[in-house]
This record gives sequence, structure tokens and C-alpha cells, in this order.
Amino acid sequence: MRTDFLDGGDKQLVALALEYANAEKRIAWNDLAGRMRRKRQPQELEQRLRALKRTYGKDITRFPPYLLPKVAKRDIPPVTPPVLTPLQPVQAETAIQDIYRYVSAADVRQQAGKIDENSGEVMPAAVSRIIRMFGEITQGDIFLDVGAGLDTCVHVPQLAHLRKVLVLIGDVLDIPLSMRAPFDAATIVFLNDLLFTEEAKLVIQQELSHMPKARLIVSTSLYCPRHRSSCKRRFCGKWKQVETSYDRCSWKSQPIPLYLYARVAKSPSVV
Repeated sequence: MRTDFLDGGDKQLVALALEYANAEKRIAWNDLAGRMRRKRQPQELEQRLRALKRTYGKDITRFPPYLLPKVAKRDIPPVTPPVLTPLQPVQAETAIQDIYRYVSAADVRQQAGKIDENSGEVMPAAVSRIIRMFGEITQGDIFLDVGAGLDTCVHVPQLAHLRKVLVLIGDVLDIPLSMRAPFDAATIVFLNDLLFTEEAKLVIQQELSHMPKARLIVSTSLYCPRHRSSCKRRFCGKWKQVETSYDRCSWKSQPIPLYLYARVAKSPSVV
């Protein structure tokens, strides 16, 4: 339908209709028509607003800015965010213990015949142990957490050194960690891959073998259980298992192993 409405008329119509919308009242078209600068029939105004809604959606507040009335800017003082001091590992461990102190075994135990909705977590003491296994963390280090269970626990004590924290969701089978940013820049990697499928673990090993900057790995899986000096696996050619530790998690009563891997030093070339 052709119309002789100009932008000014549309803008005034939208502004008046918005008053009714904000007051949660039905539009009184006779009253609205009487308030328009250019006199039009109420039916004509109603049809025009319907046409605008077909174009821009039913929510008037989401119309293009040029149709909405301008709002005067208020003098609002700038908000200064509080400065937070990162917790030390022991403090973070204590805080987490306090949070979960009143969570009973019945709250987290899987009920027979019901889907378990609890995700496995590394316990606070194990988080502190993992941080100690990594050793010194520098400003240039980039931490990559692959898997489930650790979340931000390890991140928190190191926030003083991190400029950015990214939380991403994806399937390790679909993400080339060694080639795609920001994963390829990781220097320290934690893998809670105890429940990963064998296919996923093989993909992880391959990606770790090509990580260009990674220097340390802590994993809940032993990638080469029968490793020997003559092992020809690509992973074993780049990584060496240097430490094994044990600590607790939420999904089993017995301590789980934590394996620390370090880069294999390259032999000097002989000319």
C-alpha cells in the first residue's frame, strides 16, 4: 500500500505509540490522531503503524533509531570497578572448601534410574597440587584447560599474570588445537581427559605433538603406558613424562593420577 507518510510523521506516530506501550495501555487512536501535527484519520494511523511493525517487528522499542525519540543524556558519574586481588593457591583452596562444606553426599550421589547431572571436579587440594606441578608461571605463559572438572580453579591464582581469559565450548575432535588461535599459542596445558573416548585421546595426543609453544602438560591420562627408550610414537618424541602425583576428585573415592609431561630437549646437531 502506497503512503504519503514522511519520516517526520512516522517518527511522531512511533513516539506517541511508544507512550502507550510504556504505560502498558491499548492505543486510543482518536486521542492519538488529535495529537498528531498533521491531521489524519485514526484508521489511517493504525494501518501505518501496522505496516511499520510488519517491516521492523512488533516490538516498537526495537525500531530503527531514526524512528525512536531521542533520550536526553543524564549526568551519570563514571563507574569505577573495584580492584580485586587474586587469591593465593592456599586461599583459593580454603575458599572452595568453605563453599562446598555443606554439600552432602546425598546431594551429589547419583540416584538409581536417574541421569547423573553432576560433572566431575578436581578437588581443591588437587588444584593446588597441579599448580605446584606447573611450577613458575610467567607473564608470557598462556594456560589451556582441555576437558571438564577444573574450570576456573587453576585460573584464579594466576590472574595477576593473565591479560585475557577465554572460555570456549567445542568438541576436541573438531578443533585443531595446534593450528587454531588462541589454542595454538598455549604454553601450559591441563587435560582432564579421564572420561574422553579413545578416539578423542588419540586426537589430543596428535595435537599435543604439534603444539608449537607448549612446554608443560599435566594430564589425568597416561598417554604411553608401555613407553620405552626405543618408542617411535610422535608424542613420545616430543614429550617426556617426568612426574606422577596423586590427589582426589569428586567422581571417585580413590586418588587419581596426575601426570606431568615436559618437552624433550633437542639434541645439538653435529656438523
